[in-house]
Amino acid sequence: MATSSKRKNDQGGVIGTSSSQDLVTDQNSGRRQEQKVYTFSDRPSPKPAAQPGVHAKDGEKTKPQKTILEEHGIILGKVIGTGNYAKVKIGFSEEYGKRVAVKIISKVKAPSEYTQKFLPREIEAVKGLHHDNLITFYQSIETSHRVYLIMQLAENGTLLDYVRERKFLDEPQSRTLFKQLVSAVEYIHSKGVVHRDIKCENLLLDENWNLKLIDFGFARKDTRTPDYQVILSKTFCGSYAYASPEILKGVAYDPFMSDIWACGVVCYAMIFGRLPYDGSNVHILLKRINQSLVFPKSPSASSECKHMIMHILAPVKIRYNIPQVKDDPWYLLK
Repeated sequence: MATSSKRKNDQGGVIGTSSSQDLVTDQNSGRRQEQKVYTFSDRPSPKPAAQPGVHAKDGEKTKPQKTILEEHGIILGKVIGTGNYAKVKIGFSEEYGKRVAVKIISKVKAPSEYTQKFLPREIEAVKGLHHDNLITFYQSIETSHRVYLIMQLAENGTLLDYVRERKFLDEPQSRTLFKQLVSAVEYIHSKGVVHRDIKCENLLLDENWNLKLIDFGFARKDTRTPDYQVILSKTFCGSYAYASPEILKGVAYDPFMSDIWACGVVCYAMIFGRLPYDGSNVHILLKRINQSLVFPKSPSASSECKHMIMHILAPVKIRYNIPQVKDDPWYLLK
C-alpha cells in the first residue's frame, strides 16, 4: 500500500479501511455460525475404497467424482478475493473458452436475509443488464450449501488497489474512468435498477484498463410506480464513507440520487487518493457530512474539478442529477 494512502486530512478517511464499513453486514458481525465440512461438490466425502482407484469387490477402476463446477465445464484456480461469507476464484470455462471469475457464496455463513432477499435480487438484476462498463454475468449454479456466480474476469483488479498503488490519479485519467462509471450508472438507472453499493472496491479494471461496475448484491429493480414516480428506499445498505446524508440520517431516500452521491465519492477518491469523509465513526461522519466539503492542499486539483464534485456531494435537493453531471464543464473536457 502506498504510504500516502494512509494519510488523512481533517475530514477525509483512508480508502478501503474501516471507513468503508458496511451498513448491513455490521449488524451481523460477531455471530458465530457452525459449518459442516463437505467436498467441493457439496456431498459428503465417500469412504475410501480398499485400494485407491480400485473397486473393493471386483477390482474395477473407478473414475474420480466430478465437482458440480467440473460438471459444468469449469475448472477452479486461485482465490482472488474473500469476504465474510463469499470468496472469488479464477476459473476456466470450457464453454466460453476463457478464464472467468467464480464468486462462491456460502449459504451456511451468509445471513438468511442475504440468501433469501438480496442474492436473488442480484441474480435477477444482472441477468438483464448488458453494458461495456458492467461485468458480464454468464450463469449461476446453486447447490444445497453454495451458490456459484460465473462472471467475466477483470484482469487488472479493483480501482481501490489501482489508486492505492499510484497514491492518486491525474485528472485526465480520473475523468476517463469517472465517465465510464457515470455511463454504467446511467444505463442501469434507465433499466430501473439502482446499485446502492457503489464504491472503489466494487469497481474493477479489465485487460484494457476500462472500468467495470460489479456486485449487485444490494441492487433493487422495482424502483418506480406505474406513473414513473420514484419508490423511496428504506433499506439502509452500502458503506458509511460512500453513503449519502439522507441514508445516514435513517430516512427514506431516493436511491437514484444516492447512487450519484457515491459516484462523487469515487471521483474524489481518485483525484485526491483519499475519501472525502471518514466513515470509521458514524456520529462524527454525520456532523461533518453536513458541513462544507474540504479539499486537501495536496494533490492539487483544478477549480473546475472541485466545482463538479461539490455539486455532486451536495444536499439531495440541489445535488446534480446525471444529465447535470454530464453537462458539467469538467466532465465535458477531453
